[in-house]
Amino acid sequence: MSGFQTGQFKIVYMAPTKSLCAERQKDWQSKFASFELQCAELTGDTDLGQLRLVQNASVIITTPEKWDSMTRKWKDHAKLMQLVRLFLIDEVHILNETRGACLEAVVSRMKSMGSNVRFIALSATVPNSDDIATWLGLNPTTQHVSACREKFDEEFRPVKLQKHVHGLSFSGNDWAFDKLCDPKQVVPHLSSTASANLLRLPEIITKYSQKKPIMVFCITRKATVNTAKLLANWWTTKSARERQWTGPTFRLVAQDPDLKETLSAGVAFHHAGLDASDRHVVEKGFLTGQVKVICCTSTLAVGINLPCHMVIIKNTMYVGSPQFEDSAVAVIITKQEKVERYEKMVSGQQQLESRLLARPQPSLSTCSPFCSLHLNLIEHLNAEIGCGTIYSLYTAKRWLAGTFLYVRLGQNPAHYNLDGNAINLKLEDRIELVCQRDIDLLLDAQLVTGAVDRIQCTEFGLAMARYYVKFETMKGLLSLEPRSKMSDILSVLVGAEEFHDVRYRLTEKRLLKEINGANGIKYPIKIDIALPEHKRSLIIQSELGGVEFPANEQFSKFKRQYQQEKYIVFSHIHRLIRCVVDCQVHLQDAVTVRHALELARGFAAGVWDNSPHQMKQVPNIGPAAVRRLANGGIYSIESLEATEAHKIEMLMSKHPPFGSRVLAVLKDFPKLRVLVKMLGKEVKQGQPVRITVKAEVGFMNVKPPVYFNRKDVRVCFLAERSDGHLVHFCRIG
Repeated sequence: MSGFQTGQFKIVYMAPTKSLCAERQKDWQSKFASFELQCAELTGDTDLGQLRLVQNASVIITTPEKWDSMTRKWKDHAKLMQLVRLFLIDEVHILNETRGACLEAVVSRMKSMGSNVRFIALSATVPNSDDIATWLGLNPTTQHVSACREKFDEEFRPVKLQKHVHGLSFSGNDWAFDKLCDPKQVVPHLSSTASANLLRLPEIITKYSQKKPIMVFCITRKATVNTAKLLANWWTTKSARERQWTGPTFRLVAQDPDLKETLSAGVAFHHAGLDASDRHVVEKGFLTGQVKVICCTSTLAVGINLPCHMVIIKNTMYVGSPQFEDSAVAVIITKQEKVERYEKMVSGQQQLESRLLARPQPSLSTCSPFCSLHLNLIEHLNAEIGCGTIYSLYTAKRWLAGTFLYVRLGQNPAHYNLDGNAINLKLEDRIELVCQRDIDLLLDAQLVTGAVDRIQCTEFGLAMARYYVKFETMKGLLSLEPRSKMSDILSVLVGAEEFHDVRYRLTEKRLLKEINGANGIKYPIKIDIALPEHKRSLIIQSELGGVEFPANEQFSKFKRQYQQEKYIVFSHIHRLIRCVVDCQVHLQDAVTVRHALELARGFAAGVWDNSPHQMKQVPNIGPAAVRRLANGGIYSIESLEATEAHKIEMLMSKHPPFGSRVLAVLKDFPKLRVLVKMLGKEVKQGQPVRITVKAEVGFMNVKPPVYFNRKDVRVCFLAERSDGHLVHFCRIG
């Protein structure tokens, strides 16, 4: 800092999750204020207003995915990139996880840009830190020399941590093993005496907890609920003297019925699918000592500091928060055959490997191998070709030689599953084999073009990189037939690999048939509902058609999972449909572009075009209000704005000034106007008629809207011929 003026440098801090970034932003903003350093958070939750703060900030706090997105368009942000002087990588051991491929690709890209950046990587458990040092290099001019390493032993821990691994003999699957850890579960093939001697959750808590706060990390959201209920029941059956924690001194109020039940025993559960207000109740309750046990998923492990003394983990390793405890206990419960592996992990002996090749392997996470945007090398190669970092087989090899994968291929070649007898080849030959294989796949898919010594992305490849589309998904999007209908586009979208985690379950069949028969389903499934694609299509259509979740009691157990899967679908669908638009614009297929734009508009608004549900875009108007307005003859935004305030209040059973407020909001609703004028035409015998047209696009609003409902107002202009050929397309922001 001393060598630079404020505003002449940037520090980038990269953490694996948005929650950890939010915590750092909150902490550092006040700490660095005395140095006149502004901090700005740059994650998937960052809106346009906050994005402008990044330009003025000295410290940028971001995730691998968001920085990947920024650096894929690094030429657009060249000035910002040139100011980066320090790049901090927290939790670098995530290289070993599914999201590690993104981290590896981003850091390798920063190295290859030729910028003068110093890298500092941090981790609590990296045995092969020498490999990390080799990968990062000493500095930009001497990358062939390893970076400096600093190692700190357990004495430097602010929290003295006891670590225990307990193995249970069990041959079933992970889901059955999870139940085995609960109290009073019968273990197959074990005598009653041996089964009774197993250390399960209650026994482990009794042995290690010292009656202090506890977290139990579970493998699924459902498991958090079940475990919390079991522990709450165990607590209530014990006498006050036998109980391992004290109950709450006052009643905690929650919405979730299961949470209400467990809170009375000082036990709670916490996961991303829980309502935000209930999560706040749990966190506050734990901080104030009213909740003594939280059963949670890994989302609680980072970004939230809670006064935890003991953690019990079935999959991953976390530690206590130093500002709350001076000692901590971590217990991992696992299958007997995995004990050695977990003992290596907690003692920092487990070697980090690259995930760029996405080699299937046992994971410490329950996350599917396809749950990340960043697993396959081919997608990163395509992105680098789009950036201009790679433009030939030679530069592809050079880029790959700057990755962590290259370092580990040299150290542990047998770990990486390459074709044929590649394991017997020299390292350079293996690298060439990998690069050539993926470049050939990109060429075959028309994502890149050119000869071996001059490769560049096609418009399709650029769209794939721009919108973070998986390779297999991209091939599906490019399979659309000319002049595709909305139903055709929807069918292709729901087959995207990004939705791999939204699976079809046989137990959901009756629920999906019920939804399929609702009036709001525009394209009902006309065959037996039995595929994940059917379920995803119905999830999308039910949202756009205003189809409410069936009220039948038999379906209530599916509601939470259904809402979570809807969130997954709509977190990906917007960029996928934009990718379709860009590809079809390049193909000059105006019919498919028009239908894709209609879908995109529906996805953004959460309603079908020309549906009364379009009024849900107005604040304080929900599905029930839409039905009341429609019964009163109001079917659109236009007709709502033309209605007098008192009639709106009468139809919706509201008191003044509700109607006036609705009409005031509608004044800001974007109202487009398009004026088209033919300026001239040219007719020549034997040639097509040429005409010159002027189109003016604007707003009828008194003040042109920039935002509505906290979203940017964007306009797409499309001109087409009567035969469906695209004449002109542009996006106006």
